[in-house]
Amino acid sequence: MLREIVIVAILRSRIARAGLIVAAVSAVIAAPLAVSTAKPADAVSISGANTLSDKVSVTWGHGWPGRTTDVHLLSWNDFHGNLEPTGLTIYGQFAGGAAYLAKAVEAKQRQYGARQATVLAGDNIGASPLVNGLFREEPATVVTNFMNVDFSSVGNHEFDKGKDELLRIQNGGCGATACTAAPYALPPRYPGGKPRSTNTYPGADFQYLAANVINNATKKPLFPAYGIKRFPSTLGIPVSVGFIGEVLQSTPTIVTPSGVAGLTFVDEADAANKAARELARKGVHVPVLVIHQGGYQTGTVTGPNGCAGNLAGSDIEKIAQRLDPSIKVIISGHTHAEYRCTITTNGVTRLITSAASYGRILSDLTLKVDNFSGQLVSADATNSVVQNALNTPGAGVVRQDDPSKADPKVASIVKQYVDASAPLANRIIGKTQGDLTRTPTTLGETTLGDVIADAQLAATSAPDKGAAQAAFMNPGGVRADLPGGTITYGQAFTVQPFGNSLVTKTMTGDMVHRVLEQQFVGCGGQLTSKTLQISSTISYQSIPSATTCAGKIGEIRIGGQVLTPTSSVRVTMNNFLAFGGDGFTVFNEGTSPLGGAQDIDAFAGYLTAAGDTGVPVPALTRIHA
Repeated sequence: MLREIVIVAILRSRIARAGLIVAAVSAVIAAPLAVSTAKPADAVSISGANTLSDKVSVTWGHGWPGRTTDVHLLSWNDFHGNLEPTGLTIYGQFAGGAAYLAKAVEAKQRQYGARQATVLAGDNIGASPLVNGLFREEPATVVTNFMNVDFSSVGNHEFDKGKDELLRIQNGGCGATACTAAPYALPPRYPGGKPRSTNTYPGADFQYLAANVINNATKKPLFPAYGIKRFPSTLGIPVSVGFIGEVLQSTPTIVTPSGVAGLTFVDEADAANKAARELARKGVHVPVLVIHQGGYQTGTVTGPNGCAGNLAGSDIEKIAQRLDPSIKVIISGHTHAEYRCTITTNGVTRLITSAASYGRILSDLTLKVDNFSGQLVSADATNSVVQNALNTPGAGVVRQDDPSKADPKVASIVKQYVDASAPLANRIIGKTQGDLTRTPTTLGETTLGDVIADAQLAATSAPDKGAAQAAFMNPGGVRADLPGGTITYGQAFTVQPFGNSLVTKTMTGDMVHRVLEQQFVGCGGQLTSKTLQISSTISYQSIPSATTCAGKIGEIRIGGQVLTPTSSVRVTMNNFLAFGGDGFTVFNEGTSPLGGAQDIDAFAGYLTAAGDTGVPVPALTRIHA
């Protein structure tokens, strides 16, 4: 498999007449950024903007007049197939949706012409609403093709259905089943051209990149490690930028085992540095890391261009500390956060951006490249909100669409799939007595998590279904809040979009105690803090301040009875947890597994079974101090 993809196009200009080949790529608006000075070796300093007007610029060399060329990058991340703008807001504005993102992208691409590129930082698909998930994630890729994207790093959710399905998403074809999302719209062959369509899924026009994902069968990256794009300079000679695509190394801990079968995920910094060296040997001296890993703003977040909390201690900071000095720009994702920051470590200052999620934020970066050396002189960036309405959110406010902000071609495609999914999406399946949310207590319990665990217990408690006595749910598998009142299947699917199946296993009291210990970092190999959501049959004492892992969990009761180390209980979880997902490896020790229904079917059935009374809001007392 090729480790490099080079996009070229012959410009109808004096450059093309001179026989030079350059790239016609996608565009981005850039914002000014303030100069960051290098720190002593081994020091780490992270800083950035507080408001849109603040400048966060990084300068590495001299920009002599007439000697440099501005290259513009446009990026976003974690779109997750959110074709519709319904319910999407950020910073007091209705935002996001495929048609509105497409309109914003196209405007910038026209503005920057041939000196721009568009890249995605992973999770373009997966964990999607019904309108995309029902059609095997194909609609999101189809609309992305209309945005003239060049490259995308793989995200962890690109692997939800395994490498073979991801290869089909890249290359096209119908796979084992018919192309249920047909007809598929195709971008015109040239600007102003006629719309086209096909009944066979066409695949992605952009190239996935995966520098740190190794196919065990070939011993090579599953997708190219990097891609190169060439741009016309102010002198007529091309300048080049290399894009290195990666996903977090710990992807196997957050994806079902079948999704990552046959793959090895290697260290992010090591793989990026190797790719940067290869790019340098090819004469490309501006490597940009596009990585599905990131950090968060913390404390008082002032806006999409802030750097509150400075990403201190984040996973992306740890990766940046080990990057080759030539990698000075990082486009990140995964955390669904938005920021523009600088990270200074080992004497090198880097610019890093992230664009929230669901197409609500668009990142614009400007790279100033020396025409002669091909080296990066400076970089800056701005995050902007992708607005989609005439009004602003508020209590009882209904979004008023602003069609002038939407691309009509993409809007038409979205409507095709909304209409096709409507009979199922709009079917009323039950009601709730109040809002069920993912908002946790200080000990991590949520009302929606409790209800999902209750639903899974109800689906597996019968003797022939597993004889379950308790159920556990991973918090990361709960993807959206559920409002009080009437609930549709589409809303339920958005909460539980993975299509995981239920598994019931026999576990000892000791196993249950140890799996609860794994909610805490450093316990049983756990890397991040996560609180399992539990059915109403479970209650336990949580003591996060305890100095030992065993001491963090007090008395556990199941069915009102105190659990002893030798107790034997039947426990239900989804297949992701059943195989040790999210670092809960103790679930692997369970015995006598019995498969069950899909999680969405259990959830929908539970809502329906509540009848006109509706599902009550749990009291959040199952986990106590």
